[in-house]
Amino acid sequence: MRLDVKVETQGPLFTGKATATMQKAVQSGIREIVQKGEQRLAEQLRPRGAGVYLSVQQAAPGKASTGNYRRNISTEFKDMSAMIHDGNVVYGPWLEGIASRNATTRFKGYGVYRQTGSYLQKISKVIMDAHARHWAKRMNA
Repeated sequence: MRLDVKVETQGPLFTGKATATMQKAVQSGIREIVQKGEQRLAEQLRPRGAGVYLSVQQAAPGKASTGNYRRNISTEFKDMSAMIHDGNVVYGPWLEGIASRNATTRFKGYGVYRQTGSYLQKISKVIMDAHARHWAKRMNA
């Protein structure tokens, strides 16, 4: 008895296009997540009226915040990862609430990076799933 089996492979999975396509899917998903994180940080760090990022004296006309901290927020992309940071602004850890000084003062920090991280953790699966589906359709086309 003789059995001959012939298997023909075709499509992006076998031509090597799948790896590149999935990398593009992950990178585009990461870019969207980072964009949402930057937007969230910008909203939370927007100077407001007295009591929320500005003392009464700072909120007085002509003494409002210049928004320096918010302007220093930037993102670094590297391969399949990204990092949002404040450019090592000296008072960044104090604003976040992780500096040693926060333990000795009433100000415990705003925790905007922690809050943004939690927010991104919640939405990242949905975003990555959408990008994976989009790129999978392109692979099958």
